[in-house]
Amino acid sequence: MNSLALATEFEEELIRMRRYFHAHPEVSWEEWNTQKKIIEILEQEGIRTLTPYKTAVIAFVSGTKAAGNGDKKKKILGIRADIDALPLQEKNSCSYISENDGVMHACGHDAHTAILLATAILANRHKEEFSLDFHFVFQPAEEFIADSGAGYLKDLPAVKECDRMIGLHVFTAFAPGIASLPVGPVMASADTFSVEIRGKGTHAAHPEHGIDPISVGVSFCQALERVKARELSSVRPSVISVTAFEAPSNFNIIPESALLKGTCRASDPHMREEYPRILKRIADGIALETRAEIKVQYFPGPPVTINDEEAVLTGQKALKHVFPKEKIQTLPFITGGEDFAKYENPKAFLILGVGKEEEALRSPQHSPYFQIEESVLKYGVAYFLEYANCYQAE
Repeated sequence: MNSLALATEFEEELIRMRRYFHAHPEVSWEEWNTQKKIIEILEQEGIRTLTPYKTAVIAFVSGTKAAGNGDKKKKILGIRADIDALPLQEKNSCSYISENDGVMHACGHDAHTAILLATAILANRHKEEFSLDFHFVFQPAEEFIADSGAGYLKDLPAVKECDRMIGLHVFTAFAPGIASLPVGPVMASADTFSVEIRGKGTHAAHPEHGIDPISVGVSFCQALERVKARELSSVRPSVISVTAFEAPSNFNIIPESALLKGTCRASDPHMREEYPRILKRIADGIALETRAEIKVQYFPGPPVTINDEEAVLTGQKALKHVFPKEKIQTLPFITGGEDFAKYENPKAFLILGVGKEEEALRSPQHSPYFQIEESVLKYGVAYFLEYANCYQAE
C-alpha cells in the first residue's frame, strides 16, 4: 500500500477534522463533547468503539489479510492520541478560533486527535491489507500532570493486550515535516512540587521581631540555583524551575507565610529519584538557619518517555517510506513531559515538526498564538499506516 498517497487523498477531511476540534476545545477530564464527536465520526465508518473510562474512547479495527505466520498469535498494534486542551484564552485570528472562552488547543492535541481518526478511518477502509488488529486509544487528560489519563488507561484490558503502543507529538519549535524517532529517552519526566514556608509576621519597620518568609523563600530559590549549577549533570538534561512565589501582604507588613511552586524535569530516571531528596535537604538546612518551618510536598507526574529499541526499529523502517531522507533527523531531547510514558507496552513515540517554514512565525507550545503547519498532518497519518504495514511484515 502507498500510505502517503492514501493520507494525501484524505488530507482535506483530515484538516477539516483538526479545525473542528481546534474550535471546540475542552480541558482535562471534561472532554465530553470531544468524546461524542470522536464516536460519531468512527461510527459513521462502521468502526466499533468502547468508552472504558470517563471521556476516553478506544476504537477497534481488525485486519482481514491472512497473516501467513502459521499458528502465531495475531499482532495487536495500539496507537494513542491525547484529546484534551489547555485553560488558555486563544489570541489567534483564524476562522476556526476556539469557541470556548478560556480554553484552547495550544499544544497540538487537536492535530493528534484528527491524525488518529484519519488513521482509523483509512485502516478500516483498507483492512484487507492488514493482518494485524488495531486498538486506537483516544486518551483524555494528558495535560493534568497530577492525575493524567494514561495512568488509568494503561491498566485497561484493551490497552494491556496491545503488543506495541505507538504515538506522536507535534512541535512548532521544529521545521515542518521533520521527523525524529530515536531509541531511548525522548521527553522528560515532569514532576511538580510545593514549598510551604511558615515564618512569623510582623511590622515591616521591625523585621527583627519576626521571621520573614519572603527572605526564606529567596534563600530557597538561590540554593536551587547552586544545585542546578553544581549538582545536576551538564550532559544529561535536567531542569528545576520555581514557577510561583506567593506571599500576599501589604506595603508595611511582613507576612506570616509564603508558598513556592515549581517543576522538576529529568532525562534520567535515576536523577528523577534524587529530586525529592534534594528539595528536602535544602528545606532542612534553610529551616535550621532561619528558624522558619518549611514543608516540601513532591507530586510525581509522568516518568521519562523512553523509546524501546525494537519498537523504534520498526518505526524507522516506516519513516523511510513516508518522509524525504533529509527530513528524518535526531532532534534534541525535549524537557517537556508526556504521559505516554506511563503506558507499559513496548512503545515508540515520534516527534513531528509542524512549525511554520518561516521561523519567526513559530509560536511555542502553550502559547495563546500557537498554530501549526497543517500540510504536515498527512505525514502523521501515513507514518501510522506504514508502521502497521512494516510491523505486520516482521
